Amino acid sequence: MTHQRPRSLQTAIILLCLIFASFPGVGLGQSQRPVSASRAESGAPRGPKLVVVIVVDQFRYDYLERFGDLFGPGGFRRLMNQGALFTNANYDYVPTVTAAGHAAIFTGSVPARNGIVGNYLVDRETGKSLPIVSDNSHHIISNAGSASKPGAGSPRVLQGTTIGDQMRLANNFQSKVIAVSQKERAAVLPGGHLATGAFWYANDTGQIVTSDYYVKELPAWVRKFNSSKMPDKYFGAKWERALPDEAYRRAQSEYVPEMKSVIGQKFPYTITGGEAQPGKTFYRDFEYTPFASDFLASLAKAAIEAESLGADQFPDLLAISFSAPDLVGHYYGPDSQEVEDIYIRLDKTIADLLDYIDRRVGFANTVVAMSGDHGVAPVPEYARLRGLDAMRIPDEQLTSAVEKALEDRFGGKKWVLTFENEQLYLDRKVMAERKADPAEVERVAGEASLRVLGITDYFTRTQILEGRLPAGPLSRRVMNGFNRARSGDVWIITRPFYFVNEFDLPARHASGYGYDTHVPVLFFGAGVRAGRYNAECTPSDIAPTLAALLGVEQPSNRVGRVLVEAIAERGKPASAR
Repeated sequence: MTHQRPRSLQTAIILLCLIFASFPGVGLGQSQRPVSASRAESGAPRGPKLVVVIVVDQFRYDYLERFGDLFGPGGFRRLMNQGALFTNANYDYVPTVTAAGHAAIFTGSVPARNGIVGNYLVDRETGKSLPIVSDNSHHIISNAGSASKPGAGSPRVLQGTTIGDQMRLANNFQSKVIAVSQKERAAVLPGGHLATGAFWYANDTGQIVTSDYYVKELPAWVRKFNSSKMPDKYFGAKWERALPDEAYRRAQSEYVPEMKSVIGQKFPYTITGGEAQPGKTFYRDFEYTPFASDFLASLAKAAIEAESLGADQFPDLLAISFSAPDLVGHYYGPDSQEVEDIYIRLDKTIADLLDYIDRRVGFANTVVAMSGDHGVAPVPEYARLRGLDAMRIPDEQLTSAVEKALEDRFGGKKWVLTFENEQLYLDRKVMAERKADPAEVERVAGEASLRVLGITDYFTRTQILEGRLPAGPLSRRVMNGFNRARSGDVWIITRPFYFVNEFDLPARHASGYGYDTHVPVLFFGAGVRAGRYNAECTPSDIAPTLAALLGVEQPSNRVGRVLVEAIAERGKPASAR
């Protein structure tokens, strides 16, 4: 026999369910704003009202473990302890560089499919390398108006959609997508094709600019932000270590000659650029300090307020890319006190930003994702001091060896157009003139590269196109990084802790080794199941997971998976508790 509850009890239960359903944040224990009447009346699905994706440039996973005890409770540790931390996330392609990393995070894809093969795109006709987002059909927009010189950033080279594009497409462009960074490429690529706005720092003026791809003039709130001349307030400021000496014993104490920097080589650093008043050199030097991260966080807050992000039933996206850790890391290396200090200070910056978001939007209405766009190798000279086999390989040594081998075998001159994105780009015109078989040219070039100390392997374009790569993680990463239209002809593989010194920087990244591929992946907030997850994953999983949380279509080229282990069951508490 079926037993039924009394009708009065059923009615009471239904009423209680309706009451609690109207307050989605109950039980989360954080400040939050109630869902707007328009949201409830529209019948829109309940979910995050604001998506915040934080990318830290050159963010190795081990920084969370090495510096974790030095972080405060509200920044990285809040995300780690109250959110979903993926400890074994690796980029599954090469080259591991800024543009490719940001594209992977927001498209859920890899260079083979999204087309972002590196920071630079090689023109096969001229052999010149140009910034990958540079677009001669667009111009910079600043407080002063439109610049006459073409070449401002646009996402025209990005193939497929981003998570922000999919959010905009899902509701007839009611969602807003704002991307901010110090670097142009780190704002343009996260913004995707349909961004409401993408804004970055101009290090010649100290102002925030954009491209006329997005707008014809800067929004009023950006002009107001620029008018405050915030970088100027740091003129003459000292960058000193944030903690007592004992906290820095885990970092290197000595410098090597190769660890040059634009701002000096010893704490404290006085930031003037050697100028009597703020000018171009100061604005450049400002980027190499933790103050630049505070500046960017202030811009993010201004965007949230002025654009009313997270204020209605249509979810918005704010993408923030902190570039200062990368700039500092390149010159001082991952073992330096400077890198340790910049992460200690960034932790406070992020804590303050999260507090602001909680007050304004509420964690119950916000989902935060965080990752790095790549890691970094140690400074080779310092690594050798510590007993590792490490070295920088002069790029001219590599190209000269290849040129000589090709000239000896086929005749002709100027076979190598350039070395870019860890690849040799060979001149196809010379191949045609000499009637040389491209596959044989590639093979000869690759074999010549192996005679250079530190080069351990190579893969040719013909091998990749014919699917003849040996099994293994490095070859898989080469395959995922290879784009038929944009990649080179011979992919060069160095030994671990070796790199081709094409940019004359103390520390570099681009390889498929763990120090370059291993980064944190974190989720926090609405719909997230807190925990520490050790399964293998990749930053390309971030966009698919956000799409699942939002209930929107996956980005078109995505290869990443939905991290279902981090998605809370409906009706159960999420991570922001």
